[in-house]
Amino acid sequence: MLAGQLDDARERLVNSYAGLSEQEMVEPGVAGDWSVRDILAHIAVWDREQTSAYRAMLQGERPYFLDIDMDGVEAFNQERHAQVEGVGVDGVITDFLAAREEMLALLRDVDNAALFAPAPGDEHADLSIAACVGVSYNHDEEHAEMIEDWRAKRQQAE
Repeated sequence: MLAGQLDDARERLVNSYAGLSEQEMVEPGVAGDWSVRDILAHIAVWDREQTSAYRAMLQGERPYFLDIDMDGVEAFNQERHAQVEGVGVDGVITDFLAAREEMLALLRDVDNAALFAPAPGDEHADLSIAACVGVSYNHDEEHAEMIEDWRAKRQQAE
């Protein structure tokens, strides 16, 4: 079920930017001053961060990102955004697709007990790997909607 939700959300996200030119992909204003390219780079960074966190959780370690607040999330986003600023559209899309595939490859080998087990330091499984996977597909859905809305507004303005 989780893999299907990840696939569905990712398909919606990919469809949200399908057919855009490279120029449209780098046009700011999709989410604040971020472009579609920026959003895809952002999602790839988070997919990699979550995959790393899952590995830590499977080894009995508590990933730091489970404990960061919204200010920490914003700082993380801005820092990582600056790191990928010079990467071209093709490079971002390649990384975006590869990061999710890396996550899925790891998840394929995780049994249900480990998938739904509480994260270290979490008594109720609110932060299990499965719960965190839910964040990934919600993240895809949220950003797909932003891109869809941006495209609709651009189309109305034409």
